[in-house]
Amino acid sequence: MKLGDFNTLTVLRETDIAYQLTDGENEFFLHKKEALRNYLKGEVIEVFLYVDNQGRPTASTRVPLITVNSAAFLEVVSVNPELGVFLHYGIVKDLLLSKDDLPLSFSSWPIVGDQLFCTVKIKKDLMFAKMIGRKLIRTYLPEPASLEEQTTYEAIVLFMLVEGLVCITKEGHEIFVHYNNTRQKYRIGETVRVSILHRHDRYEYTGTLIPAKEFMLHPDSETILRYLENHAGTMRFTDNSSPEDIQLALHMSKGAFKRALGTLYKSGLVDLQPDCTKLIKKME
Repeated sequence: MKLGDFNTLTVLRETDIAYQLTDGENEFFLHKKEALRNYLKGEVIEVFLYVDNQGRPTASTRVPLITVNSAAFLEVVSVNPELGVFLHYGIVKDLLLSKDDLPLSFSSWPIVGDQLFCTVKIKKDLMFAKMIGRKLIRTYLPEPASLEEQTTYEAIVLFMLVEGLVCITKEGHEIFVHYNNTRQKYRIGETVRVSILHRHDRYEYTGTLIPAKEFMLHPDSETILRYLENHAGTMRFTDNSSPEDIQLALHMSKGAFKRALGTLYKSGLVDLQPDCTKLIKKME
């Protein structure tokens, strides 16, 4: 018996409301509402085994959105502060994602209609939803096309880090958004429109949740950008440069320089190298 997966079982007998199936050792209930057609005694059929409300392994001919071997974006259909959130995965009984797997702050929990990328987890002969780790999501999805810089895409907030948010597109691109590039609080499972600032590789990007018309930099950051643009996109100044050199060239203190440089880096506008700073993209 493989809970949360497809099993090949034999029809043992028919009752008024269901078929009794067997794997040779155990019997499983297949309600006639769950049957695709009428079955004959001794017929071999493939079914999905899940756990019903009474905690019993139960058969269904429905094709679930996920199994123990696959994952997908699932919609939140109800929220229980004492237990967690319930996700619909194509079967009569929804899957629980435990509150232990959700943020400590209830305000960061998903609400009904939000989506989470999950698989099936079996624990003590019961079935639960389990969120896929950010670096494993790609293994469950087809090869995606690249995203374009300065273009806005829909993505889902799936992880909250100390520095910012990790958003994932339905195709599996990972877009990191530093908290400096947000204007409000978000929750996991929330769909957002994120603009790409910088592409790191085929799957990973830096983005912003601030609309372009609102994206403004501190004057010190603007000064550094203008300096870079006037010097072929490269300057010899880094956070290790002397305060005197920085003051002479950019007319700001080293502290202000480091803060402005950090903002540009987190925004995906500059590349920090040991001996220089390089411009990645220009502001509009």
